[in-house]
Amino acid sequence: MKLAKILFLIISAAVGSNIFAQVKPTPSPVASPSPSPGNTEFRGTDLRIKTVQIGEISVKTQKDADDAASLMEQGKHEEAIIAWTNIIKTNPKLMIAYNNRGYSYLQLGKPDPAIEDFNTALKLSPIAMTYNNRGMALAKKGDIEGAMADFSKAIELNPKDPLGYNNRADTYLRVNNFELALADQNKALSLSPNDAMFLSNRCYTHTKMRLPEAALKDCNRAVELNPKFAYAYMNRGNAYFLLSSFESALADIDTALKLDTTLTRLNLDRGYILFQLGRAEEAVDSFTKAINAQPSADSYLFRASLYAKLDKPDLELADYKKAIEIEPNNAVAYNNRGIFYLNRGDTGAALADFNKAIELNPKLSVSFKNRAYLYKLTGEKEKAQTDEKTAESLEKQPLN
Repeated sequence: MKLAKILFLIISAAVGSNIFAQVKPTPSPVASPSPSPGNTEFRGTDLRIKTVQIGEISVKTQKDADDAASLMEQGKHEEAIIAWTNIIKTNPKLMIAYNNRGYSYLQLGKPDPAIEDFNTALKLSPIAMTYNNRGMALAKKGDIEGAMADFSKAIELNPKDPLGYNNRADTYLRVNNFELALADQNKALSLSPNDAMFLSNRCYTHTKMRLPEAALKDCNRAVELNPKFAYAYMNRGNAYFLLSSFESALADIDTALKLDTTLTRLNLDRGYILFQLGRAEEAVDSFTKAINAQPSADSYLFRASLYAKLDKPDLELADYKKAIEIEPNNAVAYNNRGIFYLNRGDTGAALADFNKAIELNPKLSVSFKNRAYLYKLTGEKEKAQTDEKTAESLEKQPLN
């Protein structure tokens, strides 16, 4: 008799994902991956140079500022940084130059110099726009408390600007405070009811709250307002998944990928959906695309579960090893490889992996269940009973 296989769960906040596992109470022939609710986009900054009039500067500086802003709009942020730096040399107290150079640094994934520029801009003129911008930079660095404080300050300075509420909702989502996130998104939409991005973001929050019908309503409206907004299709796809409308979910994820080819993370979601539709070979292809774009332990673990279904043990084991290579402290990877070894009669290797999984995550109840099963096979009844009691106790504990 084979050990119960693993039910994978991917749980994502606004950014990133963490992998957890559960074991079914009765043996199941395949691992069953569930989808991530996806990532959400939040407007980090807005380009105000087009509407902000700069006083008491020369005609040349105004033209240089217009040219620098044009580079930003074209996504040429390295060139824009050079342009703003040259403007700062002759106008060291021009707030908008620091704000906009900080924006370009942020778009290039350089939050530290961005924060330095936003700090200077705020010393020169503390306005809501720059607090919003610095808040996004702090969020990128993982300083959620600092980001929340900046967004709150932006709201205090300009309570009629929906951007501050939208961005503060992001920080609430990162700490799983969905009620406060929803309240801020409701406020943003009361101020700007036809903003497709705000609607898409609230759609995402509704999926996190397991309210798929409300999510669909928001994302349908977002798609109506902006048919080329990839994130709206992505979030709607996840709402469809919650409703088990897998064909509709797949169609939306495919549309999102076509509209924004940088959303390679969606190949994971696509793989989960294809698995639910029983299209294992296609699911493997999607996970492989995700791995080729950005190798992750999650991708390898999910592909391994599909190789198990397709009875390709060599490929399955290779993926477990790659997952552990990428994340040596991933308890689920050891747990699942332990099942692989146990199903092939290698109780020594299985026990070593279950022990390692428990060492890495003493709260992972499935590893205790799996080790208890192994102990029963080897006739160690007392050890099995101890692990079963531990697993039962862990499962009674509330989820964080």
